[in-house]
Amino acid sequence: MQILVALDGSRAGSPVADWAAARADSLGLGLALVHVVPGEWAYPRENDHQLALSRAEDLLTSEAKRLAAAFPTLRIATKRLSGEPAATVASLSPAYSMVVVGTDRGPGTEGQGYGSVSFQVAVTSKCDVAVVPGSAPQQRSGVVVGVDGSAESLDALDQGAREAQRLDDELIIVHATGPEVGLAEGGKVLGAAVQRVNHKFPSVVVKEVLDTTRGPGESLITAAREAQLLVMGCKGRGGLSVLLGSVAQHVLLHVQCPTLLTRP
Repeated sequence: MQILVALDGSRAGSPVADWAAARADSLGLGLALVHVVPGEWAYPRENDHQLALSRAEDLLTSEAKRLAAAFPTLRIATKRLSGEPAATVASLSPAYSMVVVGTDRGPGTEGQGYGSVSFQVAVTSKCDVAVVPGSAPQQRSGVVVGVDGSAESLDALDQGAREAQRLDDELIIVHATGPEVGLAEGGKVLGAAVQRVNHKFPSVVVKEVLDTTRGPGESLITAAREAQLLVMGCKGRGGLSVLLGSVAQHVLLHVQCPTLLTRP
């Protein structure tokens, strides 16, 4: 299996490619570098399209060479494709274990300006998707996972525990009830999650966060500010009726750290 990383062409040596390569290397997976060039319709002059194609080849070649030097045993493939970027990347997703995309928004910047390609890929892909910010503080710790008692959040919980185990870091389990739900009910959901991790991943150190003042989205954003990874289900309690749950949407508009959206 391979991890697919979508290069946006804005800069070489991107943290997005580095993150994907490090993950693939640690898991013994291959890495596919993909750059999608829009069709001729996107360029006012034919020469502009040809120049974009040429630059795409240069970008893929230089990034593959750079990553090969950093990860000598990593199997790296490159693909230059034409089409609408978000739809093209999402259409490739069934063949990969994960799709990794970036956003040019740094941590702390919010709302407007989020890379729409990244958002569309996260919504429409058929596999897990990681959204990696372009820059982040060096000192990060903890793997944050949000739980709400749904089957999707249990998948995310297991994935978060696996990531914490792989990274040799603590797992921070967050359950946000908001002020309208009692402590007892919230404590049951959180307690069940902790018990599940202790049983299935006994070596993982667990920290519990029961947030009774904020909604799930804000609670996860706050918890993820200094984390090295945030893991969450893409739908949560929305179930099959939605492509992307409201909490996941909110978090993706305020990415604080590498954020992994799991699919069952």
